[in-house]
Amino acid sequence: MTLGPFFKLREEPTEGIISLLENTTLGTNGAQYRHLDTRQRIQEADQPLFLSLERHEKVLGNVTFCRRGKTWYIRYFAFDRAFQTGNNRRRENNGSSNLKKQLTTFFNEVLEGNSYGDVDSMYAYIEPRNERSKWMSQNFGFQKIATLNTQTFSRVKPEFSARLEMLNDPTEVLPLLNQTYASRRYYFDHFLTKPPYYVLRNQQGELIAAARFTKVHWEIVRLPGKTGHLLTRIVPFIPFLNRLIQPKHHHFLVPDGVVLKDHNPKVLEEFFSAVLYYEKRHVILWWMDERDSLFLAVKKKVRWGLLHHLVGVTPVDVMERRSKNASSTTGTQFVAAFDMV
Repeated sequence: MTLGPFFKLREEPTEGIISLLENTTLGTNGAQYRHLDTRQRIQEADQPLFLSLERHEKVLGNVTFCRRGKTWYIRYFAFDRAFQTGNNRRRENNGSSNLKKQLTTFFNEVLEGNSYGDVDSMYAYIEPRNERSKWMSQNFGFQKIATLNTQTFSRVKPEFSARLEMLNDPTEVLPLLNQTYASRRYYFDHFLTKPPYYVLRNQQGELIAAARFTKVHWEIVRLPGKTGHLLTRIVPFIPFLNRLIQPKHHHFLVPDGVVLKDHNPKVLEEFFSAVLYYEKRHVILWWMDERDSLFLAVKKKVRWGLLHHLVGVTPVDVMERRSKNASSTTGTQFVAAFDMV
């Protein structure tokens, strides 16, 4: 593959790439946040490929791909402020014309099978109001194929459950995960095979709930909603609420591969609350396809908690570009916790 003089391809992140990602504020005119565990997270990436724009030894932009067989996930899409303005004319004046040309060439060559073998598609998760969503669809041929819901579960005082158990061997859970998720679009089990798992059992010893959880650390720059900026500033001083949201150092959990027998909302509440109790956390963020049968079954029956009443459910677009010869995919989207954090 022929790259422009300022573009580099690597399979390992440089200090410049990590620094750019650490200093990138994500989000929209609503919620805005910054990842504080990027150094750890980037080392967990599966088969990563880093495409960077670099000038004078400074990384001005990076697109990180996780190569998952015939599908590539766009894990990071971060650029210097010169490329993040919403004004198209200013973008051109700042050299983004060359950036778009190079990215277009890269996407085309990969999806035409000229550089990395048989690649059927690329996909990314982007908030609908994010300018990058429009930019990708307008310039690179990505299209929206699904919507995810960002569902919060919060407890000021999580409740203990004697039925909660930690499994360091996922063997018992994996058949249930495959049964539940294997038919979903973009399913892969790279992270699901890694313990530990939390589970609940009934009196007969049968698994009635299970999931793998990722610990996440963000800085919340701005909460969603019309009063999000003000709320971000005052929430540290509001009793109870300041247990749920700590803007400078916001710790929470994200579940992977949730399995719930009979889609029982009471069991889900007990399960999530017990995991929060054990992990000494107060918030879970759970991303899932809005058409997910589990979500549809429980969304109006679970007591999601105070944070849900404050921020609601935030949508996320699933953006995809397919090669010309690849057949279209259907079904609900599989979402890995790693991809969202």
